[in-house]
Amino acid sequence: MEARHLSRALAAIAGKHPHKEAIVFEGRRTSWAELEAQVENLARWLLALGVEQGERVGIMCQTRPEYIVVYLAAARVGAALVGFNVHYTAREVRELAALTRPAVMVVQGKLGMAKQLAPVIEDMPFVRHRIAGCDPVPWGWRSLEPMLMNPPPGRAARLSARAQLLEEEDPALLVFTGGLTGVPKAAVLTHKNIIANIEAQNRHLGWRFDDRVLLHLPMNHVSGATLITVGALLSGATLVMLERFHPEQTLRLVEQERVTILGQVPTMWIMEFLSPEFDSYDLSSLRMVIVSGAATPRDVMARMAALAPYAVHGYGLTESSGMVTYVRPDDPKDEVFRSAGRAAPEFELRVVDGARKPVGPGQEGEIEVRGPCVMAGYFENPVETAAALDEEGWLRTGDLGRLDERGYLQVTGRSKRMYISGGYNVYPLEVEQYLRTHPDILQVRCEPAPHRIMGETGRVFVVPRPASNLNSQDVRAYCKAGLARYKHPAYIHIVDELNASPR
Repeated sequence: MEARHLSRALAAIAGKHPHKEAIVFEGRRTSWAELEAQVENLARWLLALGVEQGERVGIMCQTRPEYIVVYLAAARVGAALVGFNVHYTAREVRELAALTRPAVMVVQGKLGMAKQLAPVIEDMPFVRHRIAGCDPVPWGWRSLEPMLMNPPPGRAARLSARAQLLEEEDPALLVFTGGLTGVPKAAVLTHKNIIANIEAQNRHLGWRFDDRVLLHLPMNHVSGATLITVGALLSGATLVMLERFHPEQTLRLVEQERVTILGQVPTMWIMEFLSPEFDSYDLSSLRMVIVSGAATPRDVMARMAALAPYAVHGYGLTESSGMVTYVRPDDPKDEVFRSAGRAAPEFELRVVDGARKPVGPGQEGEIEVRGPCVMAGYFENPVETAAALDEEGWLRTGDLGRLDERGYLQVTGRSKRMYISGGYNVYPLEVEQYLRTHPDILQVRCEPAPHRIMGETGRVFVVPRPASNLNSQDVRAYCKAGLARYKHPAYIHIVDELNASPR
């Protein structure tokens, strides 16, 4: 490839294999040439709207083809995509948009979501243009569909000129994360970061041109936006998309579309295995199954590994653009139970003590990663960037683990305050800071609690203000109003003091 840039990768695959299926979604089959045309059309519109190189394009959308088109069109004009989770509340959208200041906001999905968010987005002074993918379009917004089908006149030369300015160090994605501290921030992933990670992934895991890969993971996370989407883009594989995860719908789609690669977080695998219909589906097309994103129970791993010739267990994080370790095809099959594999040779991984000195085999310490896959930093946040990235390029992950004599990684825990619920990172500090804004809450503590399906969930202890009549239903309603659903604590305890028993 001439340069590590996602827009050039799309043009290359569309030029070589124009008629190959790129995306299958709800009965619609889009070829690579058709996807290229839609991206080109929207990129010209973004230029017509005055989007400059280095600006941000925000999007709030389920796992749909439009997300990929907006993602690659933003890349084509040198802008970075900022993905907002569809479960975010208006408060969270407002706060995170202020952090990243997108010049354009795209809302794709049900009319209700656009109507609910329209007043919030319209009140953002930095958003110059608002685009909706629903019918009817909110007043004053542009409609996305005609922009994908028909370009504005006279922009081809300008887009060609913009293409000459694109660099592999340009930001491609801004992904929200709590990092080491749990305070919301946006990791900046460049085109070089993403492509370095996914080239290594495809090479070592053996992704193929004839693969059919299921994409039903959130697109605002690296799992959907890099591991799966860019994995298919660089290999030419077909993406079979499902707008939102449902156990039976997932299994049915694997059967109908003869999916060959299925990557999921543990909660998804657990929910499928609990389905009474599981054994009725023909999953014989699967040649590779992947699990990452959280600790996986051994029995779940065993059932997953039995589904395909090749089972992958891996480790990675937002700041590394995806997985950096994985079990290889030539490893013994039971390696998937023992470890998260070994680091790709393109990257470096070490385990260090409190003084950040490497420890010996079998000793626990903090996992650190270095290489071209590691983020450029946190967006406009040099203090947090310096805390996570040292002068030698080592990324502090906040995860604990140990390496064996062969270099295989076992993840043992976390040094940062975070838990993983259904594949989503939840930061107790963020939950606590939000609940402290409730007028009747004096003190609060959030901590993880085990959950047999979600892996972990939240437990909060709340001390009400004197003379308050606060109860757990009030706290639950307040969480619903201001926190994304996956951040809602399952257990709420009203206590007299933080070390006291629940009332």
